[in-house]
Amino acid sequence: MLQCLQGNILKAHGRPETLNIFFRLDPAQQLQSKRALRELANYHITTADKQLRETEQFKKTKKPGSTFVAAFLSATGYAALGVAPMPNEPLFVAGMSDPTSLAAVKDDLAGWEAAFAQQIDGMILIGDMTRSGVDHKRFEISKLLGEAGAVILHEQVGSAVKNHADVGIEHFGYVDGRSQPLLLTEDIADETTTAGSARWDPSFGLNAALVQDPAANDPDSFGSYFIFRKLEQNVLGFKRREQELADALGLNDDARELAGALVVGRFEDGTPVTMADDSKGQVPPNDFNYGNDPGSRCPFHAHIRKVNPRHADPFERSHIMPRRGIPFTETPRRVPPSDVPDAKSLADFDQTIAPLLPTGGVGLLFMAYNRSLTDQFLFTQQLWANNQDFPAPNTGINPIIGQGPGAAVAQTWPGGWDDTTKPAVAFGFSGFVTMRGGEYFFAPSLTFLKNL
Repeated sequence: MLQCLQGNILKAHGRPETLNIFFRLDPAQQLQSKRALRELANYHITTADKQLRETEQFKKTKKPGSTFVAAFLSATGYAALGVAPMPNEPLFVAGMSDPTSLAAVKDDLAGWEAAFAQQIDGMILIGDMTRSGVDHKRFEISKLLGEAGAVILHEQVGSAVKNHADVGIEHFGYVDGRSQPLLLTEDIADETTTAGSARWDPSFGLNAALVQDPAANDPDSFGSYFIFRKLEQNVLGFKRREQELADALGLNDDARELAGALVVGRFEDGTPVTMADDSKGQVPPNDFNYGNDPGSRCPFHAHIRKVNPRHADPFERSHIMPRRGIPFTETPRRVPPSDVPDAKSLADFDQTIAPLLPTGGVGLLFMAYNRSLTDQFLFTQQLWANNQDFPAPNTGINPIIGQGPGAAVAQTWPGGWDDTTKPAVAFGFSGFVTMRGGEYFFAPSLTFLKNL
């Protein structure tokens, strides 16, 4: 099964430099297109088996793995190949730019980059330890696609950003990707040993991501629905709003960092705000839940609480999806996120820090694998992040990725951390992440690709 499954689904590929190549096939050259995809599968794509063997090798020898490659097709890609049956989930068939799909998650096509507001038939993901390694593989694959009559529509660069503890962060400065659903026994055992699992079980079944490949005609061949969303971040606007929230909550000096932690659910170093009112500067804990926190420590609307309420309920856990995002930096930053100094006041921020921060040109390439786009991604975005009444009435939308009418409604923030005697504070926080385009894909099995 692992030899027929593409890598990155069960475990992140781990390369810090990436490239997403978006392409369109020529329906008049089906034979050439199929030949190119067969060659990709036979000589370039990284299987789950190879990825895991290289991971074990790295643990023993510290030798990095080979360049990682994965391939994805959209519904129009399957149509261009003339393949049936193809994955048939409604969101996938409609595509991300379809009006119904846009309305479901409150996306605005007017804000999309032109490269994404057109028909995209497929995507190739390349990952390597170095940019030169990515570029070398890019040359090979671009040549292969060109010979098949495919048109490359867009190339999107991704590059990991890390803090001083060598932990991955995003452009707002917060640890990212810490709490993943773990699908492999060894990863679950490692997490349980190092972080514990008394309050949060990180283990998920393979069906969190895998579905049988409908076009493979083989019970041991699996694939996964895949989401790509380019999310641009207004860092200056976000960090300034953090300072305004700190003022609204009466936070002074070093305590002002609590404001951002209430927005995200973690301090920048990853310390969960439900566990502490300041950052602890250690490996971010993950063995926690919100069972004894009625919103007085971590607000119900905080980003990580909205998209993972951390209950043991099987139905709730069924909506969690393996995420594989990576930052992008198209506008060079004056200072990296980890080196942005702390502000002692709003005036201090405006004078010394604001000039260092970008308003755009940076962000996150959100990628995730799903067994069901409807039950996982759509559910999470529509019924959790965008829903101002989840998990309780008048909670407010997710302040980072929430969209829609609820953005105009102020969230309710605890007047004092873990202090219910202080009155809550109404304060609106949203609008600093903008969707710039994307698509729904399927990561087919190697069986399907090699038999085209």
